[in-house]
Amino acid sequence: MHYPVPILEPISARPLTAGNRYQQVFEGLKRGELFCFEGTFGTAMAFYSWVKKQLGQQFPITSYASSRLQRDKLRDISQRLLVRVVNYKIDLQNSPNIPWLQEFFPEIERFYLPFTDVLGINGAYQWYTNGVQFPGLQHKLHPYYGVYFPTRTEHLFLFDSWLGQGRDISSALDLGTGCGVLSFYMLKQGVKSILATDINPNALYGLNLDLQRLGMHNRIQTQRADLFEGISCHNLDLVVFNPPWIPDTPSGNLDLAMYYQADLFERFFSSAHKTLPQSCGLVILFSTFAQAAGLAADHPVQAELNGQNRFRLVNHIQSPVHQKPSPKKSWLQQVRTSESIELWELERV
Repeated sequence: MHYPVPILEPISARPLTAGNRYQQVFEGLKRGELFCFEGTFGTAMAFYSWVKKQLGQQFPITSYASSRLQRDKLRDISQRLLVRVVNYKIDLQNSPNIPWLQEFFPEIERFYLPFTDVLGINGAYQWYTNGVQFPGLQHKLHPYYGVYFPTRTEHLFLFDSWLGQGRDISSALDLGTGCGVLSFYMLKQGVKSILATDINPNALYGLNLDLQRLGMHNRIQTQRADLFEGISCHNLDLVVFNPPWIPDTPSGNLDLAMYYQADLFERFFSSAHKTLPQSCGLVILFSTFAQAAGLAADHPVQAELNGQNRFRLVNHIQSPVHQKPSPKKSWLQQVRTSESIELWELERV
């Protein structure tokens, strides 16, 4: 399982309290000094918010590249802002109770974590506890820590609509399942046998917890796998793949669900062509975000169809991105006006 790495003995971590001068601490952080919050959780939140504001002013966001730069700067500095955990509790007054601290680190009673890791664990725990309601499903899903779940739903509508058009699908593979949402749409539309795979063990653990909670543990099988490695595909009618939409270098486990490396699609299509039976359909849910944002000239699915003789196009469905009207203009809003969400239906040549 993937969890944050606890720091057992921070080196020369200076105490950071309400009495510290923010600017002096900020300069120390930029020099590489470690600080450990003391006092209240509110004090920690106030300083962290101030740091975010300073970085926002120093590295304003005007494009995708500048948004990544600001995020990387914040991540670098935040790694030196520590919180002490004692007996599985955050050692700050008025801190949230996070049961996962004991679940993740059962044999370590005293350690330190970067403050952003604490915020990430707490936020994930709230999502897990409250659940996420996706359109068209009659029950919530509960994504586990470190598991990607979609916050946009246009591609879910496309897939659900495509499934509902009288498809005769008995056996399907949900490749890179994440929180399992696509598997549950297939289950709703009558697909009898579903295998959900992911390279992330947290995803499969969380999906199995949801299946047990819903009494569906016999209806979706799970398997850890990298693409088609070790998967029996000879009886499949459908493979559905919702890959990352943004070309970039992942910097963590969760990033693997959001950013794709240069070789991902070649590995995927090559393996799919070698592994899948002729009768198996392939559906890819994707977006033109990278082209709209100027991050990539080529579309990886279109490039496969143009440059190889492995798959042919059966259907290509596009949907514009629906935005709420906003008086504020931003780079992301501009990208959204040109972006389309896509469903590509392919078959082997």
